[in-house]
Amino acid sequence: MKQCFTLLILITSFNFSYGQNLKDDDFNSLEKEIQKTIGSKKIPSVVIAVAKNDKILYENAFGYSDIENNIKATITTSYQLASVSKTFTATGIMILNRQKKIDINSPATKYMSSIKFNEIDGLSSDVKIIDLLNHTSGLGTYFQLNYSNENTKQDSFEEAFQKYGSLFHPSGQVYEYSNLGYGLLDYIIAEQSGTTFSKFMKKELFTPLDLNNTFVGNADLADRSIAKKYDTHLNVLPNIENNTKGAGNIYSSIHDLISFGMFHLNDNENNVLSRKELTLMRNYNNKNILYHNYDETYYGLGWNFKPDDNGYDVAWHEGGMMGASSMLKLIPDENIAIAVILNTFNQEYCQYLLNLISKIVLPDYNPTPINPVANYQNYSSDSSYFGKWKGDIKVDEISIPCTLNINPDGTIIINYLDHTYKSYFTKNNPINNKTFLSMGLVNDNYFLGLYLGNLPSKDIRHEFSQFLSLKLVKKGNILSGTVVALPAAEREYYAYPYYIKLQKE
Repeated sequence: MKQCFTLLILITSFNFSYGQNLKDDDFNSLEKEIQKTIGSKKIPSVVIAVAKNDKILYENAFGYSDIENNIKATITTSYQLASVSKTFTATGIMILNRQKKIDINSPATKYMSSIKFNEIDGLSSDVKIIDLLNHTSGLGTYFQLNYSNENTKQDSFEEAFQKYGSLFHPSGQVYEYSNLGYGLLDYIIAEQSGTTFSKFMKKELFTPLDLNNTFVGNADLADRSIAKKYDTHLNVLPNIENNTKGAGNIYSSIHDLISFGMFHLNDNENNVLSRKELTLMRNYNNKNILYHNYDETYYGLGWNFKPDDNGYDVAWHEGGMMGASSMLKLIPDENIAIAVILNTFNQEYCQYLLNLISKIVLPDYNPTPINPVANYQNYSSDSSYFGKWKGDIKVDEISIPCTLNINPDGTIIINYLDHTYKSYFTKNNPINNKTFLSMGLVNDNYFLGLYLGNLPSKDIRHEFSQFLSLKLVKKGNILSGTVVALPAAEREYYAYPYYIKLQKE
């Protein structure tokens, strides 16, 4: 899923091209801006809302939730939230913690029933619930999407975890955004509550907060108005499912989402979570963790947060996948919540609207554009990466010899595979032994790279070329982490992580 941003966006910055700055800081100008964009056939529908001091200042819907049947979007239309679901799931975990059915500071294995972490290279499985919430468990980048009009098999969560539930880093040390980790959290909620994830969330969160149009995907949809999903050409998409429900399968209306945002601002005490618990969620910061994405930004317990965004403390979560984009932002000191949802993937426009609304309600606030590689530089800025690194990539049951040459002249070459593995690939997709990385970026001891290639995994769809992303941590003369495979296809299908460890020669 593109929930926050895809791995491809992680190594490219946003380039906004929508509209101009509003001439009048009011919602009339904003409405004209949105109508213009919808009229240009770029977006099927937009729903927005803003609240302050526990009151909704503005909420509105534009465009069509169903273009084919001429059904207009409304403030009660339910949209898939993609990764904004994680904030809901984290809230569910905190409720379970409050009920003393779990302890977020206890090992996750205590609550995992029959599934377990795969240990690689002796890495400890002492993963705590709070590490899963914080994306610091050591699990890697993962998703798997299934389209109802394609005859493809989707792994159950348990099957996926058996394959990819590996610890690539020691827990509590490195931030690595993980859908699999949040899938495990929804699994733990079901196991420890004695009911399904969907039923627990409805009883303990959605109903108490009067979120009447919020539900976990595949719920009873007979009486609900749900926005269809569209691709970037406004072609309707089939039903899309993923096997990590807590990471991206929650649906909500804009009215419900802004109400959820107001709840998290904790202006009023409630029986769901205390002010102390809600504040912890958007301020938890483990000083030992390398938070390498964004600019002076951290990830708490289900929230990104930035203590000083041009003078304002902010917390947010964004979500994106085929047919869905969403953002929910809090400005706690001003008691402001802002929400935007689209029924297509366009994170640029979603963020653009969020920033415009921020300026309307806080004219002196200049939001910093979200740039996941803001603190990264070209690898040539750090000579400690220069040289030849040699080791292995572990794919399924195979260990593949690999070398990575990081050269001062601006070239990076990864070299692996030989004739032994060529039977895994079709004749139309040969694999070259030498592949040049299109980019190498570094932030402290974290390295990001991207190249086109392939890997001999049975899960990879070899009819497509693969974007392969290197996500490595440097400790002395060791580089280790993951090679993440994503198909170079029009649709998103998966992101599969494979362990790589290299030593500098």
